Amino acid sequence: MKLSQALFGELWDGEKSICIFVHLGRCFWVVDYKYNFCLDAEKDYRAYLDKGYITKEQYFLACNEFRGGLLKLTSDNFPQYIGGDGRQILSQENLKSILMMGLDLEGDLYEKIEQYYLSGAELNVNCFKAANAVASRLPMFYVNFDREIYLHMDNGRAHEDSAYPGWFAKCADFGYLIPDREKYWVLEFKDYWKFRFL
Repeated sequence: MKLSQALFGELWDGEKSICIFVHLGRCFWVVDYKYNFCLDAEKDYRAYLDKGYITKEQYFLACNEFRGGLLKLTSDNFPQYIGGDGRQILSQENLKSILMMGLDLEGDLYEKIEQYYLSGAELNVNCFKAANAVASRLPMFYVNFDREIYLHMDNGRAHEDSAYPGWFAKCADFGYLIPDREKYWVLEFKDYWKFRFL
């Protein structure tokens, strides 16, 4: 799979992110704009309308055009969503290969990060930048249609408000929910998930 340098920039800038979806017992890794990972976009558009930020015409237009016509993302229309334009479905192997792609890692970055957590050893700017680049290539969203769980790690944003009634939804670490066989960030017994917490 060929991935452009632009995608790395979009992940770094936070425009796009990675979400793991669980649907009918299968894991799907999707790269898309963060706003497309909301479940019920009508809630936001209704709030904009109620506050007078948009007109009724703008509201109806937005509702019809959002996510290619999928205003509410559900288990039933998920196959339609992943088949739509603008999103990339990546395999666990694709993601494993891009985790470090194009990064200039000085020395053993992983060991430096481990030492930082262990003893507070100082990290230079390049280490922080490289670690954050790796973290930008980790999933930020978790949507489990089978168990009705919606989690994200986009601190400061209330994406969980887009979940449906009855769903478990919050901003929280979801790494423990991902099967070990899917954890593309564990390479040679090194767990790069910890880079997310610098």
